[in-house]
Amino acid sequence: MRFTSRTARRAEVFVVATLIAFAAVTVAAGLVLGWDGVRRHLVRLDPALLSGLLALSAVNYLARAERWHLFGRRLGIRISHRRSALYYIAGFALTTTPGKIGEALRLWFMERGHGYRYERTVPLLIADRVGDLNALILLCVFGSTAFLGYFWIVGGVLAVMVATSFLLASSRRARRLILIAYGVVGRWPRLFAGARTAVRRNATLFRPGPLVAATALGGAGWLAECLALYWLVGAFGADLSLRQATFIFSFSMLAGAATMIPGGLGGAEATMIALFLTTGVDAETAFVTTAVIRGTTLWFATALGFCALPVALRAVRAPAPGPVAA
Repeated sequence: MRFTSRTARRAEVFVVATLIAFAAVTVAAGLVLGWDGVRRHLVRLDPALLSGLLALSAVNYLARAERWHLFGRRLGIRISHRRSALYYIAGFALTTTPGKIGEALRLWFMERGHGYRYERTVPLLIADRVGDLNALILLCVFGSTAFLGYFWIVGGVLAVMVATSFLLASSRRARRLILIAYGVVGRWPRLFAGARTAVRRNATLFRPGPLVAATALGGAGWLAECLALYWLVGAFGADLSLRQATFIFSFSMLAGAATMIPGGLGGAEATMIALFLTTGVDAETAFVTTAVIRGTTLWFATALGFCALPVALRAVRAPAPGPVAA
């Protein structure tokens, strides 16, 4: 990956355009529902509540940044805590860009500033994605008892999660499957060879010790945002249990990820509103809660990323002489 000033400008324009589109859709929905009802909810969003929501989101980002650092240390990547967290947070700036540019940007920082080649760091990206999915699925399992109609979906996804983690932990089986796939396709040998290398290196991250630590950090981080949703919807007067709020948030994040749209935009919001309505929450509360929680999670992360991005870019302008700690 080559990250240039032109790449940065294009990504920034895309993020701004996405934010404008999100705001436009939110305003349009508010007009349809009626601004009087929306305003009645927004006046309850006092500074203490807003600060608490942002603080809980920050807990999520820091927990996941710590997981990223632990994964890196497991792979022998020697970068300081501070620099590792800076790279991770800066990657959030491009969360809503296509092609997972924000995640790849973190790897570019490591290559540009410390000399770690992408072949060495790609397992980090894979483990980070799988770690988030595992944490969200487990939270779905916790909350699914409040939505028994969705239990079979959660059970199916949980089975896929267990099978994937097992394959990643057992590199021999995974590499055998990659060879079988290559035999069927018969093309792109470098791609399949790279996949075999990544799987071999990923195996160290999915052994019991690292897997438990990563799942605990990811679970704690995403649970903080579930608690934020529970707090917010309660402040708006809806009667939801913690299990319901946990399922609504975690399942919506998984649904957004399944759409393959950057940031899960559209899919996550639609799923969240639909689940709110199934619990008897009125449309105005469902809409305002969804808009606010996405603002204090997705868009707050993006804002933090934009603040960290220029700092990270300055930090890697003078690359280290080799892959050493910053």
